[in-house]
Amino acid sequence: MIIKVKKYTFKIRTCKNKDYRFVYQVLKRNMHTLFVKHWGGWSPNVFRDNFNKKNIRIIEYKTKRVAFYDLEFKEGFSYIHNVQVSPSMQGKGLGTCLMRLMEKETKKHKLKKIRLKVFKDNVARKLYLKRGYKPIKKEGPAVILEKKI
Repeated sequence: MIIKVKKYTFKIRTCKNKDYRFVYQVLKRNMHTLFVKHWGGWSPNVFRDNFNKKNIRIIEYKTKRVAFYDLEFKEGFSYIHNVQVSPSMQGKGLGTCLMRLMEKETKKHKLKKIRLKVFKDNVARKLYLKRGYKPIKKEGPAVILEKKI
């Protein structure tokens, strides 16, 4: 699939085994500080145990991987496990575009709600709230947000 955001053209494809390291690195780069603050550290074993390539889509700009998202379709709602954009592509509208895309995929699956969990102090939380996500449950340092589609 091809998407356009401003002057950029991105390709979205399914995750392959060779993408494991990229997903690991961009997630760790973006989230390490919050994981240390709230969970006491980064655990490669936890990442490995939760890595499920069938739900992950890789976003490429030209030939370079620049983002990924991890979306699972559950009973009654879809769940965003992760959406991560490389620092070089942050602030260019890609994150917002990916959120819209996941919401469209949710509709295609005839689901009426989409959820995610975010640390209360994660700057991305503002994007989610701006996009109409509402808090439904607190979980320690995080909150579960939901949007009706």
